[in-house]
Amino acid sequence: MVSGGGTTASAVGGSRSLLLPEQTWFSTDSVPPGRRVTEWETHHASMLVGLRTRLGSGTQLRAQTATLRLPRIRVAKVNGSPHSVQRTADDVATHPVSGVVVYIPLQGTNEFTHRTGSLTVGPGRGLICDGDTAFSRTFPQGVSELVIQLPRETLAQLTDADSVRRPMPLDLDPDNSLNLAARELTQLAAGALDRGLRHGQRLETRLLDLLTGVLSRPLAHTGPLQEAMAVIAEAHCDPRLNASRLAQFVGVSERQLSRLFSATGRSVPQTIVDARLTTVHQMLADPVWANAPMAEVASACGFGSQAQLSRGYRQRFGIGPLRHRKQLQDKSG
Repeated sequence: MVSGGGTTASAVGGSRSLLLPEQTWFSTDSVPPGRRVTEWETHHASMLVGLRTRLGSGTQLRAQTATLRLPRIRVAKVNGSPHSVQRTADDVATHPVSGVVVYIPLQGTNEFTHRTGSLTVGPGRGLICDGDTAFSRTFPQGVSELVIQLPRETLAQLTDADSVRRPMPLDLDPDNSLNLAARELTQLAAGALDRGLRHGQRLETRLLDLLTGVLSRPLAHTGPLQEAMAVIAEAHCDPRLNASRLAQFVGVSERQLSRLFSATGRSVPQTIVDARLTTVHQMLADPVWANAPMAEVASACGFGSQAQLSRGYRQRFGIGPLRHRKQLQDKSG
């Protein structure tokens, strides 16, 4: 590990606060193969997020990270070979983040799995999550991304929210004219990490300004109903998802959640079933599922039985799923 830049710390209530920027580099290339995972986990926990790393059989970890520690924000550029990571409840207790983490992929796609479902992120589609929650990530193509860590007080100053209820995708498509802030944020952070620390205070001010533009829109629409709809969109294929579990995820009573949904004209169970039926319809039109048993389709979409699927599908689309699949396949073929 190599450090650069400078730090000045002062004691505040028994803790030490960073006043000047610091830059740190780490690479597993200088670590013996048998200790790479342990050294990587230790460094990642001290700089960003405490995680447990898993490798495929017969593979070795190669990873590098450059980290900028600024007074109100921490930014890192992470590159690594294919692997997976997990953050458990024990990791949260041992290595609390006390803030949120923003992931901005630069290359490749990866899967982010959390308690209510999973999200696929990649270039143009990032993610923000509370750092003190359990999750797992899989990097089948390796990882190349920016990681931004924001303390709760900094997030509150930028967006009036001190956390996020659940992991949320971020639209970072550079071709979208509305995402000029995201484009500049990515270029500025990546460039600063590649070139080394320059003008720390001005860099931090600009990064925070850009983050405000990137985060304000998604975090402005995080009421209980919007949260519930987002959870349904991600997790409706889980057969365990029902009104009671959804209320727990969102953090309101089941009765309150029912009142919120009644204003939309649909109940919670109806909304969940509708989401499942929409997914079934998409699968029936997909050649990959052309010969799959309907019981398998029902199970994959969260239905308890094929009969339950057939009844709901006929009611929604006016035709049985088997017959409709044939029509959809003939049309696409």
